[in-house]
Amino acid sequence: MSYLAFTHCTADAAPGEAGRLVEVYRQRGIPLTTRTRAEVERFFDGLELVEPGVQIVHRWRAEVTPDGPTDAQVSWYGGVARMP
Repeated sequence: MSYLAFTHCTADAAPGEAGRLVEVYRQRGIPLTTRTRAEVERFFDGLELVEPGVQIVHRWRAEVTPDGPTDAQVSWYGGVARMP
């Protein structure tokens, strides 16, 4: 059985911060594109998403604690899917 694990930068939780991150990457010659949750979910079309599906990565299989990072501080979606 094969799986696809995937992460992608998003501006959903902090658009201004993500814009600055994209610029830092660009200045270093690395193109970076942010995508919405729906756009990231499309990468999994035709595959069986493993629970909890596409989430901000610190929420994927971890207990979120009051002193942990916020979604805006993380700003990366992640997911795992079973390949047919």
